[in-house]
Order: sequence, then C-alpha cells, then structure tokens
Amino acid sequence: MNKSSLTPIKNMNEPKKITTSVKWLTAGMSALMLAYGIFIIANEHYYGYSSKTGAEVNADGSDAVLIGISFIIFGLIPMSLWAKSAKAAGFFAGICMILGIILFLAPAYMH
Repeated sequence: MNKSSLTPIKNMNEPKKITTSVKWLTAGMSALMLAYGIFIIANEHYYGYSSKTGAEVNADGSDAVLIGISFIIFGLIPMSLWAKSAKAAGFFAGICMILGIILFLAPAYMH
C-alpha cells in the first residue's frame, strides 16, 4: 500500500475563505435589492404575483412602503458574507430575516 494515500490531508478541517469576487457579487445583489426597495417606497406601489396561485398582488401607500423596507432588509442578508466571523454573520442574517418577514407580513395584519 502506498504510504502517501494514508496521510491525512492538511488543513482539511479549516473553513474555506470566501473569495473577494464572491463578496463583490453579493454586494451587487444587495445593491439591486436596495434599489428595488427604494423604487417601491418612492412610487408607493408594489406589484407582484403569488407563488402558489399566480394571482396578482397589489399594494399601495403605507403597505407598499412596508414591503419596500422589507426588500431593503432582505437585500442586506448577502452582506453577512463580509462579517469577520461566522457567528456574527449568522446573527446578522438571522436578524435581517426576522425583521424582513415581520415587515413583509405586516400589511396583511394591519387591515
């Protein structure tokens, strides 16, 4: 048996570093979500489709503003890749998810 096949791989348990190009790609994705959220807030109108039935969804006024803010918060989630530690990234992404879901569902419970 070959001795080299029995030696463990060095640094196998170390986490892989996220490349800078991936970080910048996620920053671009965040920028697009931010721009879409600002667009929704500026127009005070949101138009979309239901994923289950394909029904059209419209929101105007304060409902659209809340949805726009939730889009901005959802857009911040990919920025967690820029965090210094995995714990900080998970905390940041988790808080953004919770806030985004609450704000996205808020218009349905306001009326």
